[in-house]
Amino acid sequence: MKTILGIILSAVLCFVALSLVMVYSTSAIVAQDRFGCENFFLKKQLTWLGMGFLSFLLFSYCPYRILKPLAKVLLCISGVLLVLPMTGYFGHTAGGATRWLVMGPVRFQPSEFAKLAIIIYAADVLSRKQDEIKDFFKSLLFPSLLIGCMLLLILEQPDFGTTVLMGIIVMLLYFIAGIKVSYCLLFIFNGLVAGIVAIKMFPYRMKRIAAFLDPFADPKGSGFQIIQSFIALGSGGLFGVGLGQGKQKLFYLPEAHTDFIFAIIGEELGFVGTSVVCSMFLVLFLCGMLVAIKCRDPFGKLLATGITLMLGVQSVINMCVVTGLLPTKGIALPFLSFGGSNLMTNFIAIGILMNIGMRGNEKVVSNIIKHRDANQSGRNTPVRSLARV
Repeated sequence: MKTILGIILSAVLCFVALSLVMVYSTSAIVAQDRFGCENFFLKKQLTWLGMGFLSFLLFSYCPYRILKPLAKVLLCISGVLLVLPMTGYFGHTAGGATRWLVMGPVRFQPSEFAKLAIIIYAADVLSRKQDEIKDFFKSLLFPSLLIGCMLLLILEQPDFGTTVLMGIIVMLLYFIAGIKVSYCLLFIFNGLVAGIVAIKMFPYRMKRIAAFLDPFADPKGSGFQIIQSFIALGSGGLFGVGLGQGKQKLFYLPEAHTDFIFAIIGEELGFVGTSVVCSMFLVLFLCGMLVAIKCRDPFGKLLATGITLMLGVQSVINMCVVTGLLPTKGIALPFLSFGGSNLMTNFIAIGILMNIGMRGNEKVVSNIIKHRDANQSGRNTPVRSLARV
């Protein structure tokens, strides 16, 4: 287990190092033009990185099991934070979306922290109701309605991408926990219907679908961003044009330092660079799943699975968007994209994952010690009872 945790930590440190380099490379010109300081975004990223690292240390050393009794509280707090930006007093609007909560000098996205709250709550519910999980209406109807309300609040901001992301993760957790396949198919059908309705209700989402199907039909409008991403990726070739030498970040590709940083990696580091990034995410995903598999605690197992799925699915969606395999949506690339809320959430998630790896078998170890002590004192403890732990 130490080897697996070491690989996870090494991958995260490599991502952070690459993020600092690429955030500066992609944002220096824009920062100089907008704020008169080419290090503006780099300094903010470093600040969030420091806070994220402290959060990582906190959650990696505090026992993850304390999150279980706090699951409902965390979900309620996240719900309140999601509502506050809609009141008009604390919200900050950018790009037509009110996703940011402003409290004094601090500005963050409540939906990022809501992702973790939903995963913790789902892991708690599924671990407590394992014996009756086959009966959905008895065991999971009310928790599913609560999670559905959270997803509606995220969608209302509007944040369609995060809503889809969390819907996929929750459905996968339900499936892994042992819910009937028929219910999973019903969730998928309802999700597709709700997604189609949500897309048709807003013209800009329809434009994104049209741009996804044929971006060159409107090259200066809805298809502009993805076309510039194609140009960046195509210009990179095998080894890239060189670090810092990319052209698309020079006011051609919007959001080059946030959602589309993968395109600039492809331009400056080439196919080799993007392949290395994809391989690192794959390694992180596999190691996270190994932590979940090796954990004996049902809550820890599901929590580790949810966190790993969150990082893995989010990275796949971002890279698919950048390469034109999915319609454009505001999903950041974990650990690499500029952004404080996403970075903090990812560090907290990795801290919890590391803690599960270190403490996931503590109950088993304590029972083995009790069994040994019982044998030494002359009592016979059935070995079969240990196997059920």
